[in-house]
Amino acid sequence: MWCLISQANSVVFEVRVDPKSIGQECLEKICNHLGISNESDYFGLKYENAKGEELWLNLRNPIDRQVNCHGHTAPLRLALRVKFWVPPHLLLQDNTRHQFYLHARSDLIDKRLLTNDWEGVARVVALIAQAETEDFDSLHPPHNLYMQTSTIVSGCETPKPCDFPQMIISEHKKLRGMKRTTAEYWLLKEISDFESFGEEVFTKTQGNIYLGVGPHGITIYNKSSPEKQPISFTNIVSASSHRRMFKLEYFSCENNESLLEVKLDSSHNASSLYRAITEKHAFYSCETVRSAVTAQFIRDLKGTIVSIFNEDSTLGKKYVFDIRRTCREVYDNARRALYQESQARLALEADKPLGENGCDGEHCKDSEKLNRFIEAMTCKICMDNRLDSVFLPCAHVVACSACAARIDRCPLCRSEIAQAQKLYMPSW
Repeated sequence: MWCLISQANSVVFEVRVDPKSIGQECLEKICNHLGISNESDYFGLKYENAKGEELWLNLRNPIDRQVNCHGHTAPLRLALRVKFWVPPHLLLQDNTRHQFYLHARSDLIDKRLLTNDWEGVARVVALIAQAETEDFDSLHPPHNLYMQTSTIVSGCETPKPCDFPQMIISEHKKLRGMKRTTAEYWLLKEISDFESFGEEVFTKTQGNIYLGVGPHGITIYNKSSPEKQPISFTNIVSASSHRRMFKLEYFSCENNESLLEVKLDSSHNASSLYRAITEKHAFYSCETVRSAVTAQFIRDLKGTIVSIFNEDSTLGKKYVFDIRRTCREVYDNARRALYQESQARLALEADKPLGENGCDGEHCKDSEKLNRFIEAMTCKICMDNRLDSVFLPCAHVVACSACAARIDRCPLCRSEIAQAQKLYMPSW
């Protein structure tokens, strides 16, 4: 069966999968096609059901049990999207970061990611322009791109500045010389400070109330009021869904137990909300995914009847939650796998005889040591400039002075930076 996969920038490509295979196999093929290895856990696949609802494909279940494959004659249409948003310093591969950037850009333009700061909007638009057109050209300024992306704002108390286009141009000029990959990194860094970063939104059938499920918990919004009510994962007592109703028991700010009941558009949305809360809590807040989450499943009627006689039967069995690893486990596994791949590549190159790579083994080892030393002395954020700044009080040395001036937390330990001290390293 052919699957048409659309990226966040509307570019479509094809992969071929067995319709009876689980969704994870399809996702792995997609990520391999895009050059993403070991970081596929951040992504998910979306599809439209018969009612036109956009749902997440459960990667642990067979594809044909979730999606109408039309007799396997018509291609299946899936959308690759970021499911679990993390700060850009946790992304180890440029290809992964680029997919995050494409999704962030789409969400910004479609007003799913919002900010109420005009200066912040100007910085975001300038970073998008730098990532797509590079340095500002006064003869051919990207006005169309400015106009397309300058709507990234909502709820500003102050009116739009009259000199807003000049603010964008000024911010764009400050980015001269910045590589496209670096601009994508700083865009993701900028939006990671948005309150709605990483939220999945669910709307009630009536009224102006809607819910956002993000990395830190649930936020209850009211479209007719700027007020919002955050509920952290630690304050949630229980959550459940039945048909279109979703119930949430939690402790309020006054430490009183409260009950939230909402009626959503469909039973799919109610179960999706329940699933989103459980999966995001496990991914962002837990050390590891508990077996109570990974092993939870349901059966259809036929499978239930068969299970009466054979409990071990997999007939009609569908897993409820779609999560394998937590945020920390994904990062640690990816870093370990990439390190092992680099070591295996170095060992393979060192074993090549003279003539295959133009040098003997000892010379190659010395050259590789030099390359590794140069890489170690390069800024881990922009990957261009030399390391010349130390963060205090944590004492980590991971950035150049230009990148150090842009951040307020250490990318390694996430502690606040009280001072970025200039270092004068030996010349080489």
